[in-house]
Amino acid sequence: MTEEISDFLGKYTKSGDPVCGVHRFKGLMKKLGDPQDTLRFIHVAGTNGKGSVTRMTANALTLAGYRTGEFTSPFVRRYNDRIKINGSEIPDEELSRLIGIIRTVLDGDTTGYSQFEITNAVAFLWFAEQKCDVIALETGLGGLYDSTNIIGSNICSVITSVSYDHTAVLGDTIEKIACQKAGIIKENRPVVIYPKNPPEAVKVITDYAGKLHSPVIIPGMNELNGICADINGCKFVYNGHDYRTAMTGIHQVYNSITAIEALNIAVEYFPKLNDNIIARGIEGAVLPSRCQILQKSGPMIIVDGAHNPDGMAALAALIKDIPLSPKIMICGMAADKDSKAAAAYISPYIDTALCVEGFAPKTTPADVLAGYFGSSEIISLEKALERAKILAGDNGLVVIGGSLYLHGALIVENAQKNNE
Repeated sequence: MTEEISDFLGKYTKSGDPVCGVHRFKGLMKKLGDPQDTLRFIHVAGTNGKGSVTRMTANALTLAGYRTGEFTSPFVRRYNDRIKINGSEIPDEELSRLIGIIRTVLDGDTTGYSQFEITNAVAFLWFAEQKCDVIALETGLGGLYDSTNIIGSNICSVITSVSYDHTAVLGDTIEKIACQKAGIIKENRPVVIYPKNPPEAVKVITDYAGKLHSPVIIPGMNELNGICADINGCKFVYNGHDYRTAMTGIHQVYNSITAIEALNIAVEYFPKLNDNIIARGIEGAVLPSRCQILQKSGPMIIVDGAHNPDGMAALAALIKDIPLSPKIMICGMAADKDSKAAAAYISPYIDTALCVEGFAPKTTPADVLAGYFGSSEIISLEKALERAKILAGDNGLVVIGGSLYLHGALIVENAQKNNE
């Protein structure tokens, strides 16, 4: 991303002015010619797992030969990785050109747009220009008032795992949060619900869908068997078909069957999809910083976003059975997350936590994080990875987790250090 684009985006805050609907973003897109109205979408919301399900869905559609757009958040390595077609990021020159179009439209407009809305506008423009057949569209925050929700209809909605996160915006109960996620459901269009959701979330979503005459599909747990999950990925049988995932963690099995059901709906529109292609799409789906193995030995290094309590619980379930010792964690979390609850899930399996801050605009103070672990050190980003490797030794495990932004920050810090 050029300095000019960075300066432009810097004029807009992460969340923009408060919203109580999508009217603000609708106004911007109308000025841009409503490119989203020419596109078809699989719309994905949820607290955890929506990035994985979006990636699996997009990968299968791409393998089937369809021009597939993919919109995700946040970016992990660089801004462009949020907007892809057939798995390839938007090129810098295209990003610059489209930002230029939006800047012209915004000339003199003092509306308090967010960075996310500007990015969403770029994505819709590019996908329409490139004549994408379908878009795997991930919400940013919530669903009901999310800018992605200006789409008039969709092939289907998908709601992944619902748990506590962004409670100041989405509500302080599972029911309130589920209602926000359910806001992406469209009239007479089906919705697929992650199979391990709390009953109170399922009730809210199904009640909402019922009012819109929208069929509800929940993957059948009775059709799921043969589950095997380890550090190398997962294997399972669903509806009599064999599947594998490259992404690790038992939760990826449930994300997979959610994606499979969404793709089964999409077959009506995209007949080149079949069971074999869907299986290949699931297996080939990989996301950076989602239980990603960076190094298998000397020591093993695993990175995972794990940015909220449920995410940290999934990471803990993965590492507790890895027969390596000691286990060292580089931990950093955003200030708006329940870091105490998140750390409680993983701290029993960590020998020493290296706590960091300052990798994003607002982070939990490192000394606060340190208090949630039995053994901990407060350390700079610059020194964290080297220190973790020393503590872990050749036979240990280094875990990097707590935020999707943390891995990218560590990459930048180490790149700068290596260039000095």
